[in-house]
Amino acid sequence: MATALIGMGSNIDPEKHLQRASKDIRQYFPGVVYSKVYQSSAVGMNGDDFLNACCLLSAVPAKEELFKWLKLLEDKYGRDRSEGSWKPRTLDLDLVMYGDEILDDDLFRYAHVFVPASELVDLTLPIAKEGMLTQVSLRL
Repeated sequence: MATALIGMGSNIDPEKHLQRASKDIRQYFPGVVYSKVYQSSAVGMNGDDFLNACCLLSAVPAKEELFKWLKLLEDKYGRDRSEGSWKPRTLDLDLVMYGDEILDDDLFRYAHVFVPASELVDLTLPIAKEGMLTQVSLRL
């Protein structure tokens, strides 16, 4: 069965949303492994800092089914999709890798994706680091 690497972020009440979402993910994927949580400035928008992490899921469903489930989970936590995606959000879940396939080029563009992802999977390509990260003590 396939594995999946999920990027997680929030900048609206982020501690609450990331912790609750991580419990929901753990319910469906009991073997989930989480990275540390990092704080970073909002990229491409005005807004509060984000908290970001990644999780590695095992025995995941088909890529399209998993993607739909992630969007439903975002909706559960009030993700506002009106007027584009470059705005503050309660929860952002990105399917970064499915098996060995990289699905999100932001993995190698932004430190807030690369750093937590590199804790969970072997990433050897260079990254152009945009923005600064600060590790926070939130546990998922």
